[in-house]
Amino acid sequence: MRPMRRAFAGWLLAPPAAWLAGCAPEHDWREIRAEASGFMVMLPAKPATMTRAINLDGLALEMTMHGAQAREVAYTVGTAVLPDASAATRERALAAMRTAMIRNIGGTERASRAVRVALVDAAGQGTDTVAGLEVEAVGRMRDRDATLIARFVGVGGRVWQAVVLGPAPDREQAALFLGSLKLVRRE
Repeated sequence: MRPMRRAFAGWLLAPPAAWLAGCAPEHDWREIRAEASGFMVMLPAKPATMTRAINLDGLALEMTMHGAQAREVAYTVGTAVLPDASAATRERALAAMRTAMIRNIGGTERASRAVRVALVDAAGQGTDTVAGLEVEAVGRMRDRDATLIARFVGVGGRVWQAVVLGPAPDREQAALFLGSLKLVRRE
């Protein structure tokens, strides 16, 4: 757990690789269900989890991150509960998350596209989809070129970011991770 303790001092949304340095080096995909965080996703190794207070454009929130690293690439899902469920608050938080992730690598956004993220019930059965945004950016991390591929999505009073970050993420592995994100509908 030492890498996680050191990362707490300078962590703000990313770079997650700093606190995942002790994870398995190869892809060993497994589905995790982060019930308290309201999602399911495939991760390439046993996940680490941490929670930290953050500020998203004036919104003081607690963000919980779940993630793993494989081949110098970090795969993480972060989630935060918003102070209210209004669309304006959700959009403000999502925009701030996107900006913060790109700023963390001193990056430039290369592409963005609309995506659909699955909503599932507690048993993992699909119930619907919700609109999200996928962004790709390039920048630097620890004096190396880095690529960020991330999805941002919000439902009700909660927001999520699924992030692939590293020097040369494998496109198939990134697509597997990002495509596996499912939000658990709470009734």
